[in-house]
Amino acid sequence: MKQSKENGGGFLHRLDPLSKLVALACLAALAMHWDDPKWQAVLLLTLIVVAKLGAGMSWHRLLRRIAWILGFGLPLFAVTLVAVQLREGTAGGHLPLSMAALSDAAAVTLRMISLFLSSLAYIESTDPKDFVVMMTTRLKLPYRFVFGISMALTFLPLLSEEGRQAAAARKLRLGRRPRGIQERMEQRRGQLVTVFTGAIRRVEQTAGAMDVKGFGAYRERTFLRDVPFEAVGVWTILLSFVLTAGLWRV
Repeated sequence: MKQSKENGGGFLHRLDPLSKLVALACLAALAMHWDDPKWQAVLLLTLIVVAKLGAGMSWHRLLRRIAWILGFGLPLFAVTLVAVQLREGTAGGHLPLSMAALSDAAAVTLRMISLFLSSLAYIESTDPKDFVVMMTTRLKLPYRFVFGISMALTFLPLLSEEGRQAAAARKLRLGRRPRGIQERMEQRRGQLVTVFTGAIRRVEQTAGAMDVKGFGAYRERTFLRDVPFEAVGVWTILLSFVLTAGLWRV
């Protein structure tokens, strides 16, 4: 997140976390409401443009994330396709390859990718500290709850980077690309163990630091910094609601 912002980022970096959160909720509502794969595809293309220009993500990073979520999306597509075919085949006495099954499977898969990509763009363009301040001071949410979400926003990019470094180190030690399914599975298992160990270590360090600072000792919490809720944020929220209402019936 900081790297994208330092490199110039995009217009999403200049928006406050609250207005972006409302826009994210509106996009999620449209993604869950639409069943037409054509509209799901339009939404996904729009999110790709927003992630590239708004969040300042490079094409390499963006395509890697989409490829990663496709690892879950393709099995979901196959399972949905088979489930819809079985449902229709039961009524007709056979198992046809219908366009309805393909349409439903494509819509579900595109919806999954869109939800993942919109959340990723929010994480990439939002400073966890600004998120905590905005949610606590503007929405009056309990700061213990907000700090929990903030830690997830902070740890996910760190753990992702640790996983990438661990994969590069294992590739360097092996001296070649893994061969066969067994070697690939062992490499993935080693990466998961490394990331899990790093997560436990970071949780212990964070818990100790929070305990030393007396986190949770008081019901209210004050902040030295302030995140202004400017007019551009208000217009972003209003535009999100208007567009969602207008596109709801398409």
